[in-house]
Amino acid sequence: MIATLVLAALVAQAADYRIDPQQASAGFDLKATLHTVHGTTAKVSGQVKAIPEDGGGLVLSGRIEIAAGSLATGNTKRDATMHGESLDVAHFPLIVLEPERFAPSAPPADGGRVAGRILGRLTIRGTTQPVTIEATLAPAGGGIAADGTFDVRWADFGIPDPSFFVVHIEPVAHAHFQATFLPAP
Repeated sequence: MIATLVLAALVAQAADYRIDPQQASAGFDLKATLHTVHGTTAKVSGQVKAIPEDGGGLVLSGRIEIAAGSLATGNTKRDATMHGESLDVAHFPLIVLEPERFAPSAPPADGGRVAGRILGRLTIRGTTQPVTIEATLAPAGGGIAADGTFDVRWADFGIPDPSFFVVHIEPVAHAHFQATFLPAP
């Protein structure tokens, strides 16, 4: 019941939101032999429509885009391989999330943060798969701050195994994001 009230305060009626490009990032952690690769980008954009539903959830629609060629790991050779062979950014320049629903999973925490799951579709390298994202939403200066984590099995998206020589890459990348959504004009 409290989660319903907090979400109702965040989204009292159907509303359109856009990502504040100054307050957004996305990235991943990928374990490899003897180290973990960390990739990140601030090139995240998009719009989402949120409609409150009975029971405290939100029906979502829209499109969030990540510029795949902007993901950087701090190693230019590894980045070239990631952009070329792995993500094929020349043919698939965007990673796209199409959110469909936010379902609260716990009562609100301090500051009005509501934990839950975002359900939707994720497209990487032209392949779309359903995705469930562990996320939190919170009030943020007239908008909504969102952050979340989810796992991506890269083979599910047709990404070739990036392992080479004696370096083994684990089959799952741990993705994360944070963004502030402001009311769209």
